[in-house]
This record gives sequence, C-alpha cells and structure tokens, in this order.
Amino acid sequence: MRSINQKINSRMPLSELLLAIMDVAREMIRSEGSSLLLYDKATGDLIFDVVISDKGDVIRGERVPKGKGIAGSVAETMRPVIVDEAEKDPRWYHDIDRKYNFHTRNILCVPMIVMGELVGVLEVVNSIERERYDDWDLEQLLYIADHAAIAIHNRRLYDDLSNRIEEMTALYEVAQAISLANPDDRVIDTICASVAHSMKVKRASIIIYDEEDQKLKIESAIGLPESIRHGDVVPLESTVAGHIFTSGDPMLVSDVRKQIPQALIAEGRDYLTDSFLAVPIIFKNKNIGVLALTDKADGSIFTSFDLRVVTTISSQISQLYANIIAHKEAERQRRLAQEIDIAAELQRKILRGFPSSFKNHRMAVISRPAKVVGGDFYDFYQLDRNKYSVLIADVSGKGIPAALFMGTARNVMRAERRINSSPAALLRNANKYIYEDSDTGMFVTLFYAVVDSHNNIITYASAGHNNQIFFRSRTKELVTLKTQGRALGISPDLQFEERVIMYEKGDLLVLFTDGVLECFGGDRMDIDYGEKSLGDIILSHADAPLDGIIRIFSELFDNRTTDTELVDDITLVMVQF
Repeated sequence: MRSINQKINSRMPLSELLLAIMDVAREMIRSEGSSLLLYDKATGDLIFDVVISDKGDVIRGERVPKGKGIAGSVAETMRPVIVDEAEKDPRWYHDIDRKYNFHTRNILCVPMIVMGELVGVLEVVNSIERERYDDWDLEQLLYIADHAAIAIHNRRLYDDLSNRIEEMTALYEVAQAISLANPDDRVIDTICASVAHSMKVKRASIIIYDEEDQKLKIESAIGLPESIRHGDVVPLESTVAGHIFTSGDPMLVSDVRKQIPQALIAEGRDYLTDSFLAVPIIFKNKNIGVLALTDKADGSIFTSFDLRVVTTISSQISQLYANIIAHKEAERQRRLAQEIDIAAELQRKILRGFPSSFKNHRMAVISRPAKVVGGDFYDFYQLDRNKYSVLIADVSGKGIPAALFMGTARNVMRAERRINSSPAALLRNANKYIYEDSDTGMFVTLFYAVVDSHNNIITYASAGHNNQIFFRSRTKELVTLKTQGRALGISPDLQFEERVIMYEKGDLLVLFTDGVLECFGGDRMDIDYGEKSLGDIILSHADAPLDGIIRIFSELFDNRTTDTELVDDITLVMVQF
C-alpha cells in the first residue's frame, strides 16, 4: 500500500499521474500493457488519455463511444470483468487495435469510482507468464483502481482550483494592462503582450476589421515572423481568421492538419505546435475582429478552460477597442474644433478691416456665420484720395470649405482692384482666376460698388448676387440695384453689366446676402417676403443715425435666431452718405 501511495500521488500533474497509475497496474498485474480511460460526463464516452502498449506506444485523445466495447460495458454496469478471449467477445471494440496494429489476447477491466461516481475505467491486457487473469489479479487491480480514482479526483479538484486562479490572474493582468494603458500609445500592443504572457503562449495576434477599407488587418502581434507586420491584410476568404470573423464562431483545435480544411491552412506554416485557439472579438453583437493564440510555451494543446478565459479576454478587448475608437474620434473632433476656431479667428481678423467712416461717409457691418466659420464676406478698399470700393459676397455652401473658397475669392478681388477701376472689368478678370480655383464646383455671388466721394457717384456691378437696396433720403424711396451677370466660378468667360447712380447727403446704401432675406422671410424663409420686410424696416428707420439703424437690425436678428440655428450666413453692410 505504501509503495502504491508513493507511486500514485495526487500532487503529480494529471498526465504524469495517469502514466504512473498504468505503470503500477501493468507491473503489479504482470501484463504487456495497460490502459486508463477517463469518463466524459458530457457525452458518456471514454477517453484514452494515455495507453501504453508492449510496443511503447503512447496514445492520447482517442474516444470509445458510450457503451461500446468491454470498457464501455464496465462503465455502464460499474462492475469489473475478466475476458479470456477478448477478440471473440461480442462486446469487443476493434477500432483501437486495428488503428494501432495491436493484438489483445485477454483483458482485465475494472471501474474507478469515488463517492459513487464513475471516474473512469482501468484495464490491463495480455497477462504475462500465465494463460489468464484470476481473482487475485482482479482484487489487486480493484485495489489499484480505488487509489487511482481518489488520486485522480483530488488532482482534478486541485487543477480546477489552479485553473480558477490562473483564469483570475490572466483576466486581472489584462484588466490591469487596460486600466493602466494610455489611449495615446499603442495600447493594443500592450494588451496583446499581456494576453500572450498571461496565457503562456509564444504567439498571439489581435486582428481587427477596418470599416473604412472593409478589410481584416493585423492590429497587433507577438511572436509572428518578421514578414508579418502591423496593418497587413488578412484575407477573409482563405484564412482561419477570416473564417472565424465571417462565421462568428470560436475555434479550438488540437491538430490543425486533421481538423482544419487544407484550403484554410497557411502556406509554409511554421508554428511549433498544431494546436491553436481563436475567438471572435464581438462588440454590441457585431464582429469587429479576431483574437488568435498558438504555440503554448509548454507544448501542450489548448483546452476548454483556455477557450473560456480567452473568450472573456476578447470581450475586454472589444470594450477597449471601442474606447480607443471613441478616444480617437474625440481627439479628431477636438483637433477639428481647434482648427475651426483658428480658421474662425483668421476670418474675423480678415473681415475686421472694414472702417467705420470715409471722410463724411459712415459705415457699419453685421455679420453672423451659420457655422463657426462662414462663406459670406465683405471688404473695403481705398482706391485713391476720393474713391473707395465696397463689396459683399456669398460663397456657395457653408463651413470650412466655404471659408477656404472665400479666402481665395477675396484675395483675387483684392489683387484685381489694384489694376482695374471698372467694376465690370474687375469682375470679368477676377472670374477667370476664381474659375481656375473652383475645381470643387464652388462659386461665389458678389456685388461690387465703387464710390466717388468727389462727384457723388456710385458705379456698381453684380455677379449673380441678389438685388441690393439704395434709399433716397430726400424722396423717401427705395431703389433696387441690379445688373446682369452670373456668379463667379461657373464659367471661364463671363461678361458683366455696369451701372451708375448718384447719391445725396442722407442717402443709404444697403448691401446684404440672401441669408438676411431668409431671416426676414418668415417660417417658410420666403425670399420675396424677406425682401419686402427688409425694405419696410429700412423705410421706417433710414433717417436715424447709422449706429441706431445697426442696433435695430442686430435686435431683429437676435429675436429671429434665438431658438433656431442659422440656415445661412447673415451679412449686412451699410454706407450712410
């Protein structure tokens, strides 16, 4: 008994313990070979974790279906048997002998039971120096089986506890790596290394589906060949990872060459073992990638325990990756907002140069972009001692694209004003350059006026801009300023009509974009109604000082846009003579 207890020790690893049990059984019962078949509660099958034959073969993982063979019969009845001519017995299961070219002459088979539950079956085959097994052999094997069953039961309890500890340790390590990682760094590399370390594997990879490119790509990898790099595409059609991502099913493989279709096995595969484990990474019921492990450091195969742990880890990775994406998007939005703020400040500086007066002419501007930056712009330019020009323009679209195009159009107009005093000629030449820069199909409507303060003349032209308003103080009438001309940037060769109007003291030039008309156009933003409303406001207040008129318009704009977002930019320029 002491000798058996020394040889069969539950402190041994399970694989060594099973070998030790069979060695003891084979030696004590004097047999050519011995087998230990563990009972699978889930299926009722018996599993040859190890078989030692007279040829020294070691067989692992072979299954005997429930109730099959002599061992299956013993497992069902929980009663031992002695069979003298095994191959003639109707219960005999031939598959194992045939597969490994082994001849079983006679067999002694006993159940291993702990606390009334079946652990497995222990058997010895082919008695040595005697024709058959006897009752003494049976008693000895039952004695060995009792000790073996207790040792296996205790070892399994210990392994279950150890697995739980390992599982918690692995999950803790990954959770720590996630919590301590800085999203600005390559945090996914930290997680991949942590997974490889906690699962004790030499190779690990995290493969993520790129929504923009619609391709599966290696996000991080440990232990893979140098030829495989971050960002490499993993085909969806002809790879294990692609199959797992597409199907959404995990894959636990003990022998890749036997369990995986040849078409999915990578050419030139140089892994150290044929066992691997891969699971989908799922976030909000959607597959976003694959976590793959292979080459356990100790050379063993992956188990259902590993699958459970890695599945839990994959859910942590999915949440982490979602956080990374959210962080990147937040950072992108922050940078975009910063760029928009810079663009808006530059735009404000550009438009800030409008003066409040020229000699005895008073000037004022109200400008409110629909977004942080806008497409409306206005400008003032002194041509000589007595002349100056004013313009108002509206670029198609809103936001940054409109603001960038606005900058281009404004610079072209400023350059042309230095060499063209005629509004029509200026617009004609400016259009050619603006058309060349309008590769995105953008255009700009513009009203341009030259004021001669010595002769009291306004010369003006329009490039597709809405009609402007001139108020005659003496007659209290509104004059519509309109000329023929299309928007700049639509066609390379455009012609523009030029007109003149005389002004007197007290008259008012009102320039505006269509956003003003929409603002005064009621709930339906009716342009015609907005034009009438604008005219009525001017008629009611045009005799007031310009500061007062501007204040009234500011209040009106505020009242109409307090609870709603501007649909279009609002710009109003006034010159009071």
